[in-house]
Amino acid sequence: MITGSHFKPFLTAAFVSVLALSIATPGGVRAEDGKPGFFKKIFGGGSSEAPAPASDPKPAPKPVPATKSKPEPAKPAPAIETGRPPRVIITTTGGSKKKVELNKPATSTSSKTTAKKETPKPQPKTESIQDVTKSVAKDNEGPMKGEFKEDSDDKPSSSEAVSVLPSKDGWEIVKIGGRDYVTAESIRNFYNPVYGFTTFRLQGNHFWLGSSKLILKAQVGSQEMLINNIKFILSFPVQSYNGKVLFSRLDLCKLIDPVLYPSHIQNAEYFDTVVIDAGHGGHDAGARGIYGYEKDFALKMAMAVGAACKARGFKVVYTRSTDTFLTLGGRVAIANQTPKSIFLSFHFNSGGSAASGIETWALTPQSAAATIPRGGGYNVNGVTGNKQDSANIALATAVHASVISRFKFVDRGIKRAQWSVLTGCKRPGILFEGGFVTNAQECLLVASDTYRQQVSAAIGDAVVNYRKALETAMAKR
Repeated sequence: MITGSHFKPFLTAAFVSVLALSIATPGGVRAEDGKPGFFKKIFGGGSSEAPAPASDPKPAPKPVPATKSKPEPAKPAPAIETGRPPRVIITTTGGSKKKVELNKPATSTSSKTTAKKETPKPQPKTESIQDVTKSVAKDNEGPMKGEFKEDSDDKPSSSEAVSVLPSKDGWEIVKIGGRDYVTAESIRNFYNPVYGFTTFRLQGNHFWLGSSKLILKAQVGSQEMLINNIKFILSFPVQSYNGKVLFSRLDLCKLIDPVLYPSHIQNAEYFDTVVIDAGHGGHDAGARGIYGYEKDFALKMAMAVGAACKARGFKVVYTRSTDTFLTLGGRVAIANQTPKSIFLSFHFNSGGSAASGIETWALTPQSAAATIPRGGGYNVNGVTGNKQDSANIALATAVHASVISRFKFVDRGIKRAQWSVLTGCKRPGILFEGGFVTNAQECLLVASDTYRQQVSAAIGDAVVNYRKALETAMAKR
């Protein structure tokens, strides 16, 4: 489990199945077996389901946050000041418009604890989203320059509340409260040459964008977005204006594009080594579980993942291989001193006795807030690890999708935080929470060698798939 002391003040065109998105049900997002999909092809996970029906879907109930050792307050509302109309500027462009099933099924988790929780195909004409959206966002992999900060004066005058400005870049931008949002139509048009979208629909607050290769679903007002039944937590809630669905420009550049188009991540570097970090250790026991301590489970999981990576041809470096204490800075130093590497940190969660599920953490982008308050708050100026933002989210997607799609876990989502092992890391890195040790049933799995071997195999496959997904991008460097 990560505590407050742990932070400091892909996809190419080869994805081939349908993406069915729905708001998480009480039992969590469930992957279907035997249906290779978008993530299965490249990132090693993600289920395939039928597109959304033509009729109005029945919205599922909003998930109830799982109990944690430190309660998570409700997520903040979009950054729009109240008491006065938001500044809205429209820029229109030219052109035409699981629980693991080990021998016997495990009992489903309580609904009260659901988390809030390569073979390239034809490419678009433009090389990457950064090439086409220079007026939308600057190079999303360069040094942090504050390009996503809000305007200091967001009070509109009567003449600028809504204005339409021509642009040549092919994007429609809506500025709300000083923050740029991109219309879903613009996203569809840009990625359409790759995915061939046939579904584009808003019913009530539920939005679908889909084809035989991919379906994305989101809900206006929510930060949850599902792609091929894999849950992502956006930095900002989805908005709507004049009947148009809007995604923040930051989420487009720091999540949607690297996940849909990893072959064009601009600073991707070839790697042949996996630095594996077992959380806690020594006097730092971590969370106390029903059948043991987090530090011991993390070490066993790290060693199993290391064996799986070695079996797939990777070199492995462990931050610790025994029950010893290592500072957070020491862990980061090992990663940064290991050339041609990626970084995987392993932890286990704690919470109420019914809390369950898997979650994967990538670093919070600059000018966005962590998914949970204790995750480091708002990242104002950017940190070292933000130079790997696109690779970070692609790696998180690969690992999370591989595990969630292979086992019937509750999907708590791919989230953001400024954990110390991520903020200073100069390599692509993620933090993986492998289950709740405070849940008797889940801790029994965590304590099982079979569980660790099977999850480790899924993670080893994910590392292979991640490197394949970024091969083209790596070759460019």
